[in-house]
Amino acid sequence: MKIESLFDFFSCISETSFPALRGVSDPRVRDVYLNGYIKTYIERDVQELLGISKRREFEIFVKLCALRTGQLINYESLASDAGVSPATAKQWLSILEDSFLIKIVPPFTSNRNKRLVKTPKLYFIDSGLAAYIAGWREPEVLASSPMSGAFFESAVFGELLRFFSNRAKSVDISFWRSRDGDEIDFIVEFDQRRFAIECKVGTPLPSALMKGRHLEELDLSAAYVTTLTALQREPWKVTEQWTAISPTDLPLLREMS
Repeated sequence: MKIESLFDFFSCISETSFPALRGVSDPRVRDVYLNGYIKTYIERDVQELLGISKRREFEIFVKLCALRTGQLINYESLASDAGVSPATAKQWLSILEDSFLIKIVPPFTSNRNKRLVKTPKLYFIDSGLAAYIAGWREPEVLASSPMSGAFFESAVFGELLRFFSNRAKSVDISFWRSRDGDEIDFIVEFDQRRFAIECKVGTPLPSALMKGRHLEELDLSAAYVTTLTALQREPWKVTEQWTAISPTDLPLLREMS
């Protein structure tokens, strides 16, 4: 599909990254396939192979995770909403990550040991699968919803992860967050270089982008803000540090290839 608009992009999200669904535009065919995938995953892989007996609770848990993609993990809240203990919630998150459905992303700090103990974020690797599980079946509805930013961010994360995975290249992806709540969506570290990526559905404003001392301390090779308003446009400078790019044409990926 040629992506020229916000609707086109969210339509591509809904098509997922499953090879069997590539080019499939009929939502009924997609729903049957994804429903079968989830049913097989829960009934065979999780219930039989991993011995999880709380099938209903696990189904709710997976949906709650899909609704939290791109967000900080609050283990107590997640566990309470799913009707399980925080320890079970952590165990089930590990199972989802081992199954390559989600990725737990740590916050950036120069001390890598501290990344393991600070509050991480949760991302579904396939944002289309997350949208299906969360109940967002119509691209135009998701695109205009309050969750559009989180799913756009998840889609960018999934593309980054697949790019490096398909090339068998090692990469560290984290996020940066200050005590004041300022945040950069992704810090990508590769081959002794460090890049920042910020995700914006709408036109990025200079005032909404990190600047000053914090940005300098990150010692970045480059900083990109990927935005849907850059579709079919050439990259442009939003600030001296930040370059706006289309999510379909990440120069970062070409540079790293």
